[in-house]
Amino acid sequence: MPVRRGHVAPQNTFLGIIIRKFEGQNRKFLIANARVENCAIIYCNDGFCEMTGFSRPDIMQKPCTCDFLHGDLTDKEAISQVSQALLGSEERKVEITYYRKDGSDFQCNTHIIPVKNEEGVVMMFILNFDYVLEEGSDNSTEKISPTSPTKSDQSEYLSSLLGSTSDSNINKYSTINKIPLIALNFSEGTEKKTHSPPTSENTIIAPKVKDRTHNVTEKVTQVLSLGADVLPEYKLQTARIDKFTILHYSPFKAVWDWLILLLVIYTAILTPYSAAFLLNDQEDQKRRECGYSCSPLNVVDLIVDIMFIIDILINFRTTYVNQNEEVVSHPAKIAIHYFKGWFLIDMVAAIPFDLLIFGSGSDETTTLIGLLKTARLLRLVRVARKLDRYSEYGAAVLMLLMCIFALIAHWLACIWYAIGNVEKPYLEHKIGWLDNLGVSIGKKYNYSDPSSGPSIKDKYVTALYFTFSSLTSVGFGNVSPNTNSEKIFSICVMLIGSLMYASIFGNVSAIIQRLYSGTARYHAQMLRVKEFIRFHQIPNPLRQRLEEYFQHSWTYTNGIDMNTVLKGFPECLQADICLHLNRNLLHNCKAFQGATKGCLRALAMRFKTTHAPPGDTLVHGGDVLTALYFLSRGSIEILKDDVVVAILGKNDIFGEMIHLFAKPGKSNADVRALSYCDLSTIQREDLLEVLDMYPEFADYFFSNLELTFNLRDEAAKVDNTTLVSCMFN
Repeated sequence: MPVRRGHVAPQNTFLGIIIRKFEGQNRKFLIANARVENCAIIYCNDGFCEMTGFSRPDIMQKPCTCDFLHGDLTDKEAISQVSQALLGSEERKVEITYYRKDGSDFQCNTHIIPVKNEEGVVMMFILNFDYVLEEGSDNSTEKISPTSPTKSDQSEYLSSLLGSTSDSNINKYSTINKIPLIALNFSEGTEKKTHSPPTSENTIIAPKVKDRTHNVTEKVTQVLSLGADVLPEYKLQTARIDKFTILHYSPFKAVWDWLILLLVIYTAILTPYSAAFLLNDQEDQKRRECGYSCSPLNVVDLIVDIMFIIDILINFRTTYVNQNEEVVSHPAKIAIHYFKGWFLIDMVAAIPFDLLIFGSGSDETTTLIGLLKTARLLRLVRVARKLDRYSEYGAAVLMLLMCIFALIAHWLACIWYAIGNVEKPYLEHKIGWLDNLGVSIGKKYNYSDPSSGPSIKDKYVTALYFTFSSLTSVGFGNVSPNTNSEKIFSICVMLIGSLMYASIFGNVSAIIQRLYSGTARYHAQMLRVKEFIRFHQIPNPLRQRLEEYFQHSWTYTNGIDMNTVLKGFPECLQADICLHLNRNLLHNCKAFQGATKGCLRALAMRFKTTHAPPGDTLVHGGDVLTALYFLSRGSIEILKDDVVVAILGKNDIFGEMIHLFAKPGKSNADVRALSYCDLSTIQREDLLEVLDMYPEFADYFFSNLELTFNLRDEAAKVDNTTLVSCMFN
């Protein structure tokens, strides 16, 4: 599978550490580039937006003197101190009164921190903003002198910021080498953004059929249900049924099916063992003397029989899905369906034969009870049919195959013992495997003493050992068949073992291949990429970008082409899926809040997802702006002449205002990924086509679209004729 190499370009971690520390301490701050005109703001966090009420598009590219926050109560001397600190490239704290977007004022302390490179030239400014609390508060900020703090004060502040008090650590992170190589790790855990518009009345979710909502219990029931005919999701609606009728997808039925499954497993294990090892003349005589309930095993068997009878009654009142995928709840139809299906098997498996024959006193009672009790194993056929729905899970199939192998070995061990036990009294020469076992372990049979010979534990373990060794190989000879009956049975065991061996290990191989199918597909695709690079002699920088993009794209999509998958579905279903995949974008962007569901579906069909690894250039200066970009994850930087002019994060939008120009413009800057980025793009023609189909939404969209950064080159010739007047008026 793909291994992320991380950032391609050399990195400087200073700003990444600053942002992480500030975000973790719930600070409000912005970053400005000291090498551009007016020290333009290139990044502001969500805390600053919440503090001022301005959105990021309102703040980006504004002078870091924050003139847009000034008002009547803003002290001119404080403004002058901020300007002097920026002009003099010195650290300073200034208490100043600012105004929010709604006109309310607040008092805060502005901490201006210059960031220098190794040559001592100031490259950036970090401005941190804190509310001035009341004087009685323990956390209130003291008013400080407008003069610059001493070097020791600056070291102490940076030490506390970076979580260290060592001067060496401060010096390590106090400089940066080159602005375009700065990597910023934005915190994406905060979903709340101040500039997000109020929620529209039309909630952006995939269309649903009425009464399709599920609660958690019903979802769990679908997972636990052992029924093969699980109700289709669009049929999950309240049905008019009799109050004593049980829905086959109800939580009670799911739990009951699992309980019956456990009882069937108990029966499959204990019934052959009891019939072969426990039912003998001595046990029959003991039961006649003390009664049927003297043995705990008999009581448990009776409880199991009662549960099976109750299960029959429940099945007579349980709904089912017919061939037309309709839920049948009529009692008469349910009864007829059950009579034609599993009633006979369930009825035979539920009859307590040992209780009915108990007390007959005949010589053949023991053998008859043992044979009749095996009828309970018929329920395994029904259980196997129900467990078939879990065949899509590799681990479940593997576990099921191993359990089936062990269960068959257990059954064959019981038959192996029964053959030896039946033949033992009639053998003239004591050559049976039971006699040989008694000799080998020093517990010989004394036919005048029925209790002599090996214990039940010794006999069962030896029989199980023989069947396992015969199923998996040809045996080891220490337990060997000697009589004709034993030899014939051994031949049958070997035949069964060969079939099981091929079936089980063939399925295991298929499961393992399925588990590693994704890895195999990845290596096959990666091999194609490398052959393409080698055949066309792609240079090393492009080769590295190509491989990095392929790895990142595979990590995000797992090699699944969404367009290829959706191509096989009807267009209405494609629209629903695209609406689900783009729901966060359409819900969080203010410009889409006023769209109808039909408009949202049309827009969702035209959005494309783009992935970019760190260092990859998304847009080059001079490229034609044919699309609008919505940043879903990660961070990017925008550069002009290798100087950072903006740093964008999650939910930011960049491109051009397409409604203001008749033709697409050219980019005035480079756009490069700083971290692993996911972007949703929509082509200019596709967006205008949708807006042409929904003209009532076009005005709302253009008036509420806020670009965090406009890439259009303003020096290009501008056509003042807007598309709105051309297309919609």
